[in-house]
Amino acid sequence: MSNKNRISMKQVNRQNQYAEFSMTISTSRELWRYLFRGQKNSSKKLTRIEAFHDLIERQYAALQEESEYLFGNISSLSKAWHWDRDTTSTFITDLEKFGVISRHDYGNRAVIRLNCTIRR
Repeated sequence: MSNKNRISMKQVNRQNQYAEFSMTISTSRELWRYLFRGQKNSSKKLTRIEAFHDLIERQYAALQEESEYLFGNISSLSKAWHWDRDTTSTFITDLEKFGVISRHDYGNRAVIRLNCTIRR
């Protein structure tokens, strides 16, 4: 076996080793604000990461108003992010599958909440 083949086999083994793991990284609002400092999107349409950052900011604003829920619906989020309703709905559903948000019924509408730890 040549050195070239040996190196590529080591790389494959290393990739397979990490394929079995899942990572969860705890972040903070301050980290997100730092990461976005100086970043400007040239289009009005937000990226998924920008939309997620918007959810963090909305959650923070809700907490300041002493509410743990984000009172926004798919339509209002779609307008804010310049997305269509299907894309917005899929994004929210995907975040729920990842365990990042929870949906709750609040009266006759659904509200969302970021699954976050709150320290005062």
